[in-house]
Amino acid sequence: MELYQMVPCLTEDQLDFGREVIRGLSYNSQRAFRRVCLLPGIDFERSRRAWAELLRLRLSYEQTLSFERWTLLRGVDADLAIQALEKIKTLSYEAGRAFRAYLQLPGITPRHALQTISLLTSMDDANNRAVRAFFTIQDIDADLALDGLMVLALLKDKQGWACESFASIRNMNTETMLDALPLLRQLRQDDAWNAHKLFLQPDMDRISGWNWLVRYFANPPEIQEIQYYKLSREDKRALLQAFYDGGEEIIWKINNLHSITDRFGFEISSARLWRWSDRALRKQFEQLSREVVYEYGREFYPAFNADKKGAMITALRRATAAERRATARNLTSPDIYALLAQGSELYDSSFRDILVPVLKKRIRAKYDDNLLAFLQDTDPDNMLVSSFIVSLAQKGKLTTFFPENEPEQEQILDLVARSAFKDEDSIIIFSATFMHLLEVLKPPARSYLIGRMVEEADRGSAVFSRLISVILQYYLQEYPDLLGPEDKSRIIRMTVRLGAVDLGRYLATPFAEWKADGRLASISVFHPDDDGRRSFLSNGRILLKNGYQLALSDQYTLTPLSSDRRQKIQSLIKMAGRDYTTPLRRLYQAMRRTHFALEFRKNINGIEIRHAVYIYKNQKDQEKLLTRFLRSGDEMFAQRGHSYWRSEQITDPLTELLRERIITSGDLTAKQRFLSLGSCGGVKAYTKLTRMFLGHVDLLATIGTGMAVINDPYNKNFFEVIARNPSEITWKDVAVQSAHIFGRGLGRDYLQPGSLPAILHKLLEEEKKDGLTRASGGIAAEMVEEEASL
Repeated sequence: MELYQMVPCLTEDQLDFGREVIRGLSYNSQRAFRRVCLLPGIDFERSRRAWAELLRLRLSYEQTLSFERWTLLRGVDADLAIQALEKIKTLSYEAGRAFRAYLQLPGITPRHALQTISLLTSMDDANNRAVRAFFTIQDIDADLALDGLMVLALLKDKQGWACESFASIRNMNTETMLDALPLLRQLRQDDAWNAHKLFLQPDMDRISGWNWLVRYFANPPEIQEIQYYKLSREDKRALLQAFYDGGEEIIWKINNLHSITDRFGFEISSARLWRWSDRALRKQFEQLSREVVYEYGREFYPAFNADKKGAMITALRRATAAERRATARNLTSPDIYALLAQGSELYDSSFRDILVPVLKKRIRAKYDDNLLAFLQDTDPDNMLVSSFIVSLAQKGKLTTFFPENEPEQEQILDLVARSAFKDEDSIIIFSATFMHLLEVLKPPARSYLIGRMVEEADRGSAVFSRLISVILQYYLQEYPDLLGPEDKSRIIRMTVRLGAVDLGRYLATPFAEWKADGRLASISVFHPDDDGRRSFLSNGRILLKNGYQLALSDQYTLTPLSSDRRQKIQSLIKMAGRDYTTPLRRLYQAMRRTHFALEFRKNINGIEIRHAVYIYKNQKDQEKLLTRFLRSGDEMFAQRGHSYWRSEQITDPLTELLRERIITSGDLTAKQRFLSLGSCGGVKAYTKLTRMFLGHVDLLATIGTGMAVINDPYNKNFFEVIARNPSEITWKDVAVQSAHIFGRGLGRDYLQPGSLPAILHKLLEEEKKDGLTRASGGIAAEMVEEEASL
């Protein structure tokens, strides 16, 4: 208002009118109008025009920042600024950030800057991030920026990511960047993604980045394979780390190719394919790699020309399967090794049938089938050896690679020990799959590994020693049949030396607090794909068959429903209560379209149990859903669906809520909660989510394949066990009363609360708190001494 009062020639009525209008403007609009007030030519009439535009357009915060920065250019007046508002309104979040970076360049004029907006808004987010990084290179000017901008617009998908990280490398200059752009444009998508991860490493500089691009990534896979084994030890480690860091994206690609899927990874059903037009089928086919399109085009295109839809779909399925195999063949051996080290993230078929045969063939050809020689040559720092070996054991493929020769077995187990015990995270991951390794190893090799672990416990730091000794103590107590007499004796002697840990302390539950309000509540989120639909239906059926009543969930329905819509939903709910099949399907479809939530209710021992269900929509809605969950006092959040939806359903929205300070650490620590991860490969997420929730969470996760036949009954049974039993029961008691769910060999890869990784996480949290207490105590003592000396 102070700036508006400085507008020339305003009458008292105009001041009063402006005061009322400005009060009604949003925060963003007020900021934008503040800039307009400072521009040449501003008067009451132009103020009215500005208000009208701001009320109509409703600029976002990012768009407001872009407008503010643009108005600082020489030559902007009030008329031009009002005209520019509509143009700036078209900027997306990433395009706006790129635009502001462009405005920082010397020699930019206001009108010319506005002309670049249409180009920026036509680009994907990855390209705009690359543009922003390109514009921040120190020696760039307006002319060079335009030269690069036209090439940056042509980058595809992961090439944009690689360009962004390359431009952000320390001491990058425009000469190197412009030389690199044609090479970046030619990178295969998998290479571009791995390059992006490598360029992000903290010790990367301009010369190193250029050398990596020219000598490695710009080459075809067969040359990359040769080049890798010529690298220094340090460079192998750097590249292997990039392969591991980039693994999630390539794993996503290989997993998705198990069937015909869309760009979001949703499976496309046969019925839907039959409804597609011939052109839509051809478009899907031509998204595959050129080599696969060339090979299978001889089947697909004649069927297309003859309008034979069935033959087209058959050819598309065969080509998709071939694409999956070709993706593996086009990876280097070290890249496959890094992917297999993340075995729990891979579908069993991706692991066993796609990647393992390719790597086995190469080890046989180059190393005479000697796994030890391959490991020493590929991973000289033992960075991923432990994860690789235990993944092979978990997936039933260790015997495919493991030598019969006992000395070679021991050498490999030495590498495993060095790899597994390098930090806390690696120890916890190792603990999750340790049983698989013990079961596969023959007694001599098993004893050798346990001996190495005892040695590590004896000579490690206090925390390391405690973690390793707890692993061995746990197996002595829980799985003595896997240990020989000598193994047991070693562990007992180690426990005497280092001290036994009371594992029972880490099995306490928060059930007394949970039951205090007379209710137990959960929210399950399903994804809008075939897998999500099946899981939703199976979950609904098991709850209805066990006496749960279906109702609308007002708590998790994020958008208010009209009375007409509410009535239609209630009608479907009544039908679902009588028939568990068709009405549930209709409810699922309605939830996908209208985005409301349901809940299943049942009363046991005076405790009201509520299981809410919701179909994922987008990140913004998920942020609202998580906010309601965290502030409601509800106990359980269940993520249902494939592992790659975990980021969309939990980690990404929670990260954003914390970044925006909508959720605070107090919200996370207000209650001990329970997360049920129904998706595959939950072991890495186990550690990440435990830390995201600041240790105030217990989890059900799997290091193998998630199964609805486990997830549905476990989530139902979980609250029922709590309601029927005293509040003092332990996690071990819950596991005993859930054992029937995991019978017949099903779900042996599931990690329940109270499992070894859960105990180790709680132990680490305890160590961290003790460390902080000791540190704060030390600081307090120093302050007392200082005060006494004064």
